[in-house]
Amino acid sequence: MLNLAGGLDTPTSGEVAVEGTSLTGMRAADLAGLRRRHVGYVFQDLNLIPSLTAVENVMLPRELDGVRAAQARREAREVLAEVGLADVADRFPDEISGGQRQRVAIARALAGQRRLILADEPTGALDTPTGDEVLQLLRTRCDAGAAVLLVTHEPRYAAWADRVVFLRDGEIADMTSAPMESAR
Repeated sequence: MLNLAGGLDTPTSGEVAVEGTSLTGMRAADLAGLRRRHVGYVFQDLNLIPSLTAVENVMLPRELDGVRAAQARREAREVLAEVGLADVADRFPDEISGGQRQRVAIARALAGQRRLILADEPTGALDTPTGDEVLQLLRTRCDAGAAVLLVTHEPRYAAWADRVVFLRDGEIADMTSAPMESAR
């Protein structure tokens, strides 16, 4: 589902649109540009570049967007502070914990105020209080108008969602369409 929403895979039927633009039939270069400008990804394997510091990993997508390095660095430091990592901005991925690496990946997805955030188990390496902080940050982004598509096996985090879709063997098995307030 995340790959379809982000235009990495092509649906066998139906249509996927991001920011009002249909992904169907787009040229690869246009699709890559649309993803880069509008979609933030939190991959399960994080995909941090080992030779870049935390701040450089977060600012890289913004630089690819054409944002000047000084501005991209400023934005990256701001979002690293939002995820509680201002103190590790100049460290390399192998110099920080797994949970810190996960939050760097989350910061990278949030940099530039992306309107669609695709997150694959974004709290997998986080303790409960830090996971709750990350979910609150994602919830805040939703409340500000972004869409967050979150994959989780953790029911307490699914409860933060406006809609929960249950998949089984690649098929929609069930869904809810109203917020589940009890776990917030």
